Amino acid sequence: MVHSDYSQLDLSRFAEPDRYKFLMGTVIPRPIALVTSLSREGVLNAAPFSQFVVISVRPSLLGFVAHDSENGLKDTVRNVLESGEYVINTVSERMAAQVQECSKSFPRSVSEVAEVGFHALPSTLVRPSRIAESPVHFECRLHRTAECGDEGSRTHLIVGEIVAVHCAEGVVSGHRVSHQAINALGRIAGRSYCRTGEKFDV
Repeated sequence: MVHSDYSQLDLSRFAEPDRYKFLMGTVIPRPIALVTSLSREGVLNAAPFSQFVVISVRPSLLGFVAHDSENGLKDTVRNVLESGEYVINTVSERMAAQVQECSKSFPRSVSEVAEVGFHALPSTLVRPSRIAESPVHFECRLHRTAECGDEGSRTHLIVGEIVAVHCAEGVVSGHRVSHQAINALGRIAGRSYCRTGEKFDV
């Protein structure tokens, strides 16, 4: 299909919340990183981030972007900066409702993992636990961070090096991945998600 009519938008004319909604609504679908991290007090935090990407293959680096909350750094960012380690848990369609719950603002003393009914598994090379419901876990150590955005609208790019990977039974054979077994959930915008179970080849 060839489009003939376009509207040119000036993003600077959008209020910041509207600009955010437009960008999140057009850069789609986005994979979701459910990041588990530990606070200084030992509370296991779990938070979803849909600005999630492979940064490089050698070394194997994954990145996710976290926006500041109204009170400054999000718990995940604070935990990662303090400890230097975390786990990225991939999100399957079956996890949708619980992941949505994890996006809510819980007190720092509350573990989202326990609150939403996820089950924790011990990691092998980092202290934060993994999520048993997730099909793939990436244990990560902090590689670097980059701060972006104007004052009052800060974001943090968190880049971690993968130090261990765990795949549920049926997900991987050698280096080949079964996308049906992962059944990944994609983020659209707001509370809207998409399925990845249906695919086609070109």
